[in-house]
Amino acid sequence: MSTHVVLGTGSVGAPLARELVSRGHRVVCVNRSGSRSGLPAGADLRAGDVMDPQFLESVLVEAEVVYQLTQPPYHRWLQEFPSLQETVLEVATRTGTRVVLGDNLYGYGQPAGPISDASPQAPTTRKGRLRKELAAEALAAHRSGELRVALTRPSNYLGADYALTRELLTGPALEGKRMAVFGRLDQPHAFAYVPDVARAMAEIGGSDDAWGRAWVLPALAPITQGELCERIWSLAGQTGKRKVAALRGLPMRMVGAFSPRVRESIEMLYEFDEPFLIDSSEFEARFGWGATPLDEALEATVRGTRAEPATATS
Repeated sequence: MSTHVVLGTGSVGAPLARELVSRGHRVVCVNRSGSRSGLPAGADLRAGDVMDPQFLESVLVEAEVVYQLTQPPYHRWLQEFPSLQETVLEVATRTGTRVVLGDNLYGYGQPAGPISDASPQAPTTRKGRLRKELAAEALAAHRSGELRVALTRPSNYLGADYALTRELLTGPALEGKRMAVFGRLDQPHAFAYVPDVARAMAEIGGSDDAWGRAWVLPALAPITQGELCERIWSLAGQTGKRKVAALRGLPMRMVGAFSPRVRESIEMLYEFDEPFLIDSSEFEARFGWGATPLDEALEATVRGTRAEPATATS
């Protein structure tokens, strides 16, 4: 039985732990709080600070694979993310642990068409440039032979395990209250379904040949945010016209004056103000599967929110 370590037990970490346990791995999860929220009974938990090299080495010393999903607060990325990744990679190098890094699509910048593994990296934001730099450093470490690294690049999350889905969409809809989205309501967007992201990371971590590169992960069939809210409103059992607010422009800046996360999201609004489409054909050809059907994912997301899953911590 191989040991797989999951750093961070939030939106993807907890579902990933469940996926890995279901595959028969020994799973060790790490978070700061010691909370087991969302974790399967078969996973071990270690509470501690990933930035502490001695603590992290004690966790990774017998691990075959580590999945790096923990991250600084969104508004502290530029200050704290580089040292966090450096610590994880340095410790993994000493312990000989393969690393699956949870990346995203920010490094591609504003897309001219569907984002694929062949798309050029042309970031247009501070966080996009940071993500590009971090990815380049990780892949350079792989090329040098220091360790084995793979990066996963999902689209924006959607799912019952994702706090923003529950807080802005499914939770309000179930109560008949107004939902909220960032950006426009009329542009097609391909969301990443959280269980698909967890499955993809487990597939890559258990593979022999998926290392030394980044993978654009499968995404749900494109849907406008207006259509998404309409579907969720109906699945939540509501009738009549959907209730939704689209945050952009001055209203979003006003909210951002009081919310660091919203303020930091403003530069990423292009993802929702323009078509945002995904081409994951390379992943699908290698691993033999694509995204969950949209209807199935939306039904499961509303059903999971109705069951009030506890919010996991990182």
